[in-house]
Amino acid sequence: MSVKVAVRVRPYNSRELELNCSLCVAMNGPTTILLDLEDAKKNRDFAFDYSFWSHDSFENDENGYSRAIPGSKYADQQMVFDTVGQEILNNAWQGYHCCLFAYGQTGAGKSYSMVGYGANKGIVPISCEEIFKRIKKNPDSQLTYEVQVSMLEIYNEKVQDLLVPVPKRPTGGLKVREHKVYGVYVEGLTKYPVDSYEAIEAKMDEGSKHRTVAATQMNASSSRAHTIIQIEFKEIKNVDGRKSEKLSVINLVDLAGSEKVGKTGAQGDRLKEAGNINKSLSVLGQVIAALADKAMGKGKNAVVPYRDSQLTRILQNALGGNSKTLMICAVSPATDNYEETLSTLRYADQAKKIKNCAVVNESDVDKKLREQQEEIHSLKQQLMMLQQQLKGGVINPEMLKQLSQIQDDIETNETIMQENQESFQSKLEKQKQKDEEEDDEDLQNEGIKEHPHLVNLNEDPLLNRKILKSLNQEETHVGRPNGNPTPQIVVNAMCVQPNHAVITNKDGVVQIKPFTKECGDFIFVNGSPITGPTLLHHNDRIIFGTTTTFLVQIPGSEQIEQGPEIDWELAQQEMQKKEEEKRQELQKQAEKQVHEEMQRKKQELEEQRKEEQRLYEEQMKKQQEDFDRKMKALEEQNKDMLNRALMAEEERKLIEERKKLEEETLQKQLQREKARKQYEDEETMKKYRIKEKNFIENKLQKYLPKVLEVNLIAKELKRNVTLEARLKYVYADDQEYSQFTEENAQKGQIQIQVNNKEEGQIYYWDLHKFSNRYYIIKDLLERYFESNQLLSLPKDQDPFWDPPEARVIGSGFLKLQALAYLMDNPCDLTLVGEHFQCGTLKVNLIPTDETGQRNLSEDIEDGIEPPVEDPSELVGRRFDFRVSIESARLPENLCKDTYVEYSIQVEEKKKELYKTKTLAGAHPNPIYNYDQQHTFDQLTEVQLNYLINGTICFKVYGYDENKSKDLKKREIPVENLIPQQQTTQQSNQPSISQQPQPSQQIEQVKKQEEHIDILTKTINQSKNIQQQQLQSQQQQQPNKPVQQIPQVKQPIEKFTPNQPTPQTINRQSIKEFEDHTSEQQQMKAKLQQQQMNAQKPRSSSQDRTPAMMSKGKPDPKKGSKKDDGCNIF
Repeated sequence: MSVKVAVRVRPYNSRELELNCSLCVAMNGPTTILLDLEDAKKNRDFAFDYSFWSHDSFENDENGYSRAIPGSKYADQQMVFDTVGQEILNNAWQGYHCCLFAYGQTGAGKSYSMVGYGANKGIVPISCEEIFKRIKKNPDSQLTYEVQVSMLEIYNEKVQDLLVPVPKRPTGGLKVREHKVYGVYVEGLTKYPVDSYEAIEAKMDEGSKHRTVAATQMNASSSRAHTIIQIEFKEIKNVDGRKSEKLSVINLVDLAGSEKVGKTGAQGDRLKEAGNINKSLSVLGQVIAALADKAMGKGKNAVVPYRDSQLTRILQNALGGNSKTLMICAVSPATDNYEETLSTLRYADQAKKIKNCAVVNESDVDKKLREQQEEIHSLKQQLMMLQQQLKGGVINPEMLKQLSQIQDDIETNETIMQENQESFQSKLEKQKQKDEEEDDEDLQNEGIKEHPHLVNLNEDPLLNRKILKSLNQEETHVGRPNGNPTPQIVVNAMCVQPNHAVITNKDGVVQIKPFTKECGDFIFVNGSPITGPTLLHHNDRIIFGTTTTFLVQIPGSEQIEQGPEIDWELAQQEMQKKEEEKRQELQKQAEKQVHEEMQRKKQELEEQRKEEQRLYEEQMKKQQEDFDRKMKALEEQNKDMLNRALMAEEERKLIEERKKLEEETLQKQLQREKARKQYEDEETMKKYRIKEKNFIENKLQKYLPKVLEVNLIAKELKRNVTLEARLKYVYADDQEYSQFTEENAQKGQIQIQVNNKEEGQIYYWDLHKFSNRYYIIKDLLERYFESNQLLSLPKDQDPFWDPPEARVIGSGFLKLQALAYLMDNPCDLTLVGEHFQCGTLKVNLIPTDETGQRNLSEDIEDGIEPPVEDPSELVGRRFDFRVSIESARLPENLCKDTYVEYSIQVEEKKKELYKTKTLAGAHPNPIYNYDQQHTFDQLTEVQLNYLINGTICFKVYGYDENKSKDLKKREIPVENLIPQQQTTQQSNQPSISQQPQPSQQIEQVKKQEEHIDILTKTINQSKNIQQQQLQSQQQQQPNKPVQQIPQVKQPIEKFTPNQPTPQTINRQSIKEFEDHTSEQQQMKAKLQQQQMNAQKPRSSSQDRTPAMMSKGKPDPKKGSKKDDGCNIF
């Protein structure tokens, strides 16, 4: 008989409604369909025995029961029981062992289907109620029934009896053993006889209460535990004094959240099987897969790994033996959980292939008793023989092991025989007597309710409001078990100190105060951390640490409650809301500071503009006055043609000077405008940063609390390790990120950066790997709480440690189109990494023949037709090409042990990966000299399309020589999400460190000023000489027309600082010197601007002056040119 499988889909929860999720599940009869919203052709159909639609089309009656709207396909709790539960009970009544699994991710509705909440009772309580209804309806007086219930939990690979109080449990949990007659059983598991549904319900409540206490005191999470309710049902028939019995063990299993299977099994994580919670579910999956293969005729001799986990060991009979088994899988309807839903449906699809061989468990009671006695007698004989051999001196480890095993078997058989001999009525009486003794605790709880007290709030509705803590004493201490004084309220959780808080009750006034100032950071009252004594009121919420939540109850001060019911989620949301309000307030302050800073800068620019305008107007006015004075002087001195010519010449010069001054003023205005625009762009970019920060924070909301929790655990475990969420940008081209858009934001991939200060290393985990480590680290914390000792782990078992891994330094994309025309495509490919441009890679794609030789003429030049005009001519022919990777230019701190990877698409959905050799050591300019020939035997249309439209992505991998110092600078933290634009420096341009330092530029400016002073003196002297010559001519020949000043016949030598000042210079010399002086003044202004720029960070081309932008940069190796503005002489 095959394992039967049912799937049930729940309604949207509040979170999915807030996210406005779409529906990704549909059902048609027994078929469940997983919808692909982008392509309906990719929908996945899964055929099961039952598919229950419980997503919509229901209404709640006056008692809160959810029932189907007439005509709808909604499956309510009763319908699920009638389909699934009744079948289990029918099988149990016939004497078959039965098992019901509930499987699915946390929050998918497993517990709702199994146990139910409020008026919506689940399969377990309805089944228990139905058992006793059937017993009462039994008309046969020869038939009697016995029902016993057990409740156990498997947490962290430890089996605990939930019907035993936490202090009375064995430290290492219960042992799982196997008997050749009774099969696998849990040694020491209590079986409570019950004679009514109310008795079972009381035991289930008791077990839930013990789970809650354990969760509070041991920092355990209910969603990570497997819970099994075992109902042992016997039908005893007494005919003529001979007793026979039918035995059925019903296992009702609520498994831990299955998201751990998919999400924690991260590929490439060396610790993927280290988490015990994940281990149980992983082994369960392996067992199901092995059993499914056997049922299909595969791997008949393979060993099924039942013994690899406690869960599969206990359920061995149910999975592959004597049991009728049914699995009900709960799934979420939301696209947000698409991957988890797909994983659950695949799991269920595998499980339905398992085939079991169930038989009726009927036996003769007397015969069974005799067999047990004979078995015990035989075991005792074996024990005596072994003991005699040991006395004779024959001792070996195997004999000692055999001796211990026989002693355990004798003890087990005697216990079982004693249980079988004792009448069920006697067991009931003993249990009732024991229950009466324990009723004192219930009476005590009733007494607690009459005074101020705390009641627990838990995320699991089954564990909610199960614990009452009295506040009737004058002082009630809260803390860990090792606190001094010993706390009355034990909370063994993260961030809770041995003595954490004190709650006082004086004259009915209840207050809470932190034991130390630091403890107040992790005591939240109504969502806010406390700093000192805080008054408590009825229905106040208190959170100790990060999750342990209590509700304050003060009888006599109740008011009419309005609004939503107070539960764990509300308390957590309240705390998160307060934190969000605090964050938004800080954000507003930051925005205000940014705005004020920008306003201040604008005001400074405006004042600077006004001051420059004033200086310009004064200079223009002064120049105009000088111009008028000179013009007037020239007019008065000489009215002849010579004076007019000189006046025209002077006027021309003054006009040129004025024009230059106007150009300089315009240039300054342009600079001011550019600076103003730059500041505005900066302000806009900061706004974009804030927008993207909010966008990413919403995306990270699911993971940041876990990152915080791991940091707190690391602190608790005295580990010098911190984690932080970071955003890694991935670009498909080398265009810079300009501004925030949702599309660009989606390119970001969330990474978790692990700063391991113990090793001086930084690691990067993707979210799958982080999820795996999250549960492993939580396991470490629980082991610490259990032993109260810090664990020393080897590195290969340490979840905080990873060996160094190669990282992608940068990627570049090269189009294949040239190959389709049989042309090569040499390229210096720009590499773009997480911090944008990070180097270049010299590659080439070369079409070849079969031998690897070039397949085109070497003398093809621009303008000549390529060898192939129509690439479709290549279809059906063999096509060969080579990929050549010559060398790269990489950052000095990211160039250790580098290699290059790329892939070629050989078929439509198949790619082959290639890589160069690894260059050991640090090489900023690595030379790979890599050549690889690739062949398409017969070029297809798909491959041709790949050549015409496709690209090859080249990825350069390497190690960082100094991760602990440099990586942090290059990554993009959540707090600063928008990347800064970086200046792309060409290979022939010097870096900032190569450019002249401010002190060198100051010296250059001083030398230029000296040269300009000499030129100024020279020009003034030449003008005086010219003036004297003109006056002399007028005196000697007043009526003679003015002649040109005779030209100096000797060649004009270029003026240098070492030459003497000339005493006589003609007009051509004057013109040359004046032009030279004007150029010097411009160079001086440039150098002063360069000096100012050298003192600023050179983050982008916007920081350079327009003059610098239009002219080349100086090259220190070649020396400066005239246009560089550094040395024109």
